[in-house]
Amino acid sequence: MKWFWPKSLVGQLLLIVALMLLLAQGVNSFLLYRGAKNQNLVEASTSAVARIVFGLDRQANDRPMPHGGDIRARRWGRLKYSPESAVTDDMRRMPELEARAGQAFANMGIGFSDIRVTFIDDVTSDLNGHMIGANRRDWRDNPINRSMGDRRTPSEVTGFVIISAQQANGQWVSIASAVRERTPLLVRTLLFQTITIYLLLLIPLILLGRYISSPLKSLTAKAQGFRPGETEELPEQGPPDTRELIRAFNIMSARVNDMLNEKDVMLGAIGHDLRTPLAALRVRVESVEDDGERERMIAGIEDIDHMLDDILSLARLGRSGEQADRVDIRSLIETIVDEFTDLGHEVRYQRGEKQSALIRETLIRRALRNLIGNAILYGKAADISVEKSGDKLMIHVDDNGPGIPDGEIEAMFEPFSRGETSRNRATGGSGLGLTLARAIARDHGGDILLNNRQNGGLRATLLLSVR
Repeated sequence: MKWFWPKSLVGQLLLIVALMLLLAQGVNSFLLYRGAKNQNLVEASTSAVARIVFGLDRQANDRPMPHGGDIRARRWGRLKYSPESAVTDDMRRMPELEARAGQAFANMGIGFSDIRVTFIDDVTSDLNGHMIGANRRDWRDNPINRSMGDRRTPSEVTGFVIISAQQANGQWVSIASAVRERTPLLVRTLLFQTITIYLLLLIPLILLGRYISSPLKSLTAKAQGFRPGETEELPEQGPPDTRELIRAFNIMSARVNDMLNEKDVMLGAIGHDLRTPLAALRVRVESVEDDGERERMIAGIEDIDHMLDDILSLARLGRSGEQADRVDIRSLIETIVDEFTDLGHEVRYQRGEKQSALIRETLIRRALRNLIGNAILYGKAADISVEKSGDKLMIHVDDNGPGIPDGEIEAMFEPFSRGETSRNRATGGSGLGLTLARAIARDHGGDILLNNRQNGGLRATLLLSVR
């Protein structure tokens, strides 16, 4: 069922309307079919009543059958006179048709003591020759009638209505009337009606759906591609409700940008106010005579400075003024590897094919530095490899460290979370490295993944789009 269910609002609306129209047409068709069936029965019974009245009138006036009476009799049927009714007790009677026949006879001044009407699929042998309309095909195939241009094919006979009326002397007069099927014409009418209704309703609904969905698609694309600092407003279009939604989105975007601007001003002030005393403290620390104490104090100041730098970078992410450029990833990795090897760290890079991606180089460089720095910190060495899968470029950073329990991997991306609890110079930094790296990756439409390796150690993967 999910395969046939549209994903869009307009598609769902059109499908529901189409199904409701189909259901309504089904009910309508059923009612019309039943009405047509009843109409066929009424027409057959009316013909039978007319034949009985015609026959009794000729009998009462003692008028002979006109010229061609045998042909007329075969076509119109002879009345059957018998002491017993042709409608026996085991047949299902039709009270509605009996009432209509009785009213018709009364209107013509003919009174019967009893009237019985039934419907049967096929007449019994005793009614052969006492039928109306059963030989209509033979009559139409008559050369004289065909020469007059009447080439219509009569409908199929689906049964017979039998009317049996009891006269005052107790004798029953009976006649059978053929019921012909006219549903082919009904089916064509219903098909034409259904197609017309669908065209009259669904085409305007499709146009209305496009009128509604087009602004919503633009709004969705604007929301998905929202970047802090954008001042261009989305044009208000569509019906009033949609226009109000777009207006609210534009107002919200303006408020978000105002809040981010205020945040940047505040962060700039914090960074300036904190770095100034840190610089002064660094100058004063240089005068400490104890070399060991001086180094520890300098290291503490550097840790604070690095933490402040990470916090400011994370807070300002997404509002960088750097434009995205297509960068050779292989050259970028080689440059970072050289930086670490120059500092005496063991970093290996498996050089592969040249790959490029549309990135902001400074941010991606920082994300890779954080991943490699973690690998060196916990695994003493880092192995870097690049793999391409579809439109995704995966930069793997492997280490030989203790890894991370599977249940704690996602928690490592939380700010200030670290693989072990101490925060001294020897074992860790601010706990913002993975948080910042993932934020940078997602800002580029990618992500950071952590997985424990089968042979021990951890693999950190930076996913980037190569489009």
